[in-house]
Amino acid sequence: MGLYVLLTLPAVIGLLATLQAQLSVQAAAQHQQQVRTLMQTAADRLKAAHDSAEIVQSVRQWLTAGQQVWLVNRDGTAEGPAGAPDDAPLSDVTVASGIRAAFSQGESVRSVRTDPARSEVLVSCLRVTVGSDAVGSDVRVLVMVSDPAMSMGQTQMINSLTFRAVVFTWLTGTLCLAIVTVGVVYPLQMMSLKLRASVQREDRDDMLLNVSDRHDEVGAVASALYQLEDELQDRILGLERVGREASASVNLLTAVLESMMEGVIAIDQQQKIVFINPGARRLLSVGDVIGPGHRLYEAVRIPAFLETVEESLKSGIMQSLEYRSPRDQSYHVLVAIPILKGPHAGAVVVVRDITDVRRLEAMRRDFVSGVSHELKTPLTVIQACTETLLNGAMDDPEASGRFLRQIDQQSERLLQLIMSMLQLARVETGNEILHITEVPVHELVDDVLRDFRTVANSRSVTLRLTGEDVLIVRSDEQAVRTILSNLVDNAVKHTDGGGTVTVDLRTDLKGACVTVRDTGEGIPEELLERIFERFYRVERDRSRERGGSGLGLAIVKHLCQALKANISVRSRMGEGSEFTVRFPAERTGSFRAG
Repeated sequence: MGLYVLLTLPAVIGLLATLQAQLSVQAAAQHQQQVRTLMQTAADRLKAAHDSAEIVQSVRQWLTAGQQVWLVNRDGTAEGPAGAPDDAPLSDVTVASGIRAAFSQGESVRSVRTDPARSEVLVSCLRVTVGSDAVGSDVRVLVMVSDPAMSMGQTQMINSLTFRAVVFTWLTGTLCLAIVTVGVVYPLQMMSLKLRASVQREDRDDMLLNVSDRHDEVGAVASALYQLEDELQDRILGLERVGREASASVNLLTAVLESMMEGVIAIDQQQKIVFINPGARRLLSVGDVIGPGHRLYEAVRIPAFLETVEESLKSGIMQSLEYRSPRDQSYHVLVAIPILKGPHAGAVVVVRDITDVRRLEAMRRDFVSGVSHELKTPLTVIQACTETLLNGAMDDPEASGRFLRQIDQQSERLLQLIMSMLQLARVETGNEILHITEVPVHELVDDVLRDFRTVANSRSVTLRLTGEDVLIVRSDEQAVRTILSNLVDNAVKHTDGGGTVTVDLRTDLKGACVTVRDTGEGIPEELLERIFERFYRVERDRSRERGGSGLGLAIVKHLCQALKANISVRSRMGEGSEFTVRFPAERTGSFRAG
């Protein structure tokens, strides 16, 4: 509205001024034309008349208010009922000049102010010929004085009507614009205010529904906006759902990657780290200061590692590498998988610790070697004795008896080896059936020591039982006997003459403990973790001389696991070893190991 008024009001004022000026000019021209026409008519009548005074008198009857007419002779005298020239404006110098100009030129028009209190009047002078015959004709000047203001009444009326029409038109336009503003602009303003993000959706919907009831363009726009609002809301809900699903997927993927034991590093084509999980930090000893945005060589300083990753990026082919960590001498496998396309082009580096695999492979090789050797030794002796007997030694009673006794000993050794392997296999696979009962540990230990007393005496080893006189645990009696027998047997074999093997029975708040302690040569600390492996011997040659198979401690470990017991070992070189079995809380019934 303000802009409309600012633009149209000066235009209306200018239009009115222009129209009034134009109408004034046209009115003046029309007035002059009327005067000229009247004077020309009077001149035509004077030319044919015999009595000029009568003609002038008749002309004066045609005049309107504010108009006067005279017929002036050459000497400046006027004819007509108006009186002497002194009573007329003819005495004015300007009027006299116009009369003389008319005599000489034929026509003259002057604007004269005859009275200072009055406005200017128009003095029109026209040379006329009075009389038609040449002899009696006379040349005179017809003078008409007219007041233009007296003839401007119609012009003023037209100006007034024009002014009213223009003002009415302008007010009508203003009113129409106000109606348009109220009917169109106001709803648009409301829509612009309600469609802001800070407005509640219910308020926007109510406003759009109200405006859409209009049967015009604004209503059509509001209806379209309402449909767009629904579509936009559906898209927003869909995007939020997709965002939640994507966020859940990212969180799940991140949780999975962070919980992996394997190390995962994602890099871009410039070998900048995009993602690194805790497994990679642990395996590669990467500090917390290294993260996304750092170069790979800042996190890993192993040349072969970096070369393998760079080769994978250049060739676009998966590369792998097995290397040994210089920090802790552990074995790692690196797999670099290139990502060739997409916004995340680069590579994924996966690092896995295979130290346990290599250790198991070494154990497998040791197991195969140990089994082969343990089986080969008695079989070789049996085969040699059998061949000797077949070659004639059977005829010698003394030789045949000696060879048969060796065959019997080696067969027993082979049988014990096989039985131990079968028992170990049953325990490992969970096929060893255990019967939980109340086991009198003191009596059981005493019985085991009685069985080994002959062997211990032959080696000059003293067997002792200390601690509590009564100790009852709920466990499998045969399994406990096997554990005690293997521990005592192992202690006796590794104790030199004059040494002592002590079995100590104790009870504390954590449960019952059985400790087998010897005064042998001891076990190196770095080998304590391997003594429970199958066929592993600290001193292989001396162990074979003592008759050990390398399965006793392995059977003890797996039986303790089956009984939910805990076994630990302490040893110092030159001072002996100490094996402690701590039995768990009460258990009842029969169960299968596993």
